[in-house]
Amino acid sequence: MLLARAEFAAVELTQNASDALRWILWALAATALLALTLIAATATIVAVLWPWLGWIALALLTLAYAAVTAYLLYRLNRALHSRRPLLAQTLAELSKDRAALFGHDGGTEAKP
Repeated sequence: MLLARAEFAAVELTQNASDALRWILWALAATALLALTLIAATATIVAVLWPWLGWIALALLTLAYAAVTAYLLYRLNRALHSRRPLLAQTLAELSKDRAALFGHDGGTEAKP
């Protein structure tokens, strides 16, 4: 039974690692394209607004980028704190096994 649980844990870890790598690659690609888009958009906006606002156009864009960055970091932090624990299913199954073998207290009850 312990071997079956270990195999289940290995499968769960492999799946989590695969998902994490895929997310990282998608995030890196999106970040690279977003950086290029922001550079082009910033240059266009500043070129158009420079005759009227001058350096204020750059300041406004900087503040807008900072606000969006702060919001995204807040969301990332919240998502990381609310994710389920690693090996949650395996630990739940091990707990069920322990309860089935030793009773609900895990066999730590003091015997008279």
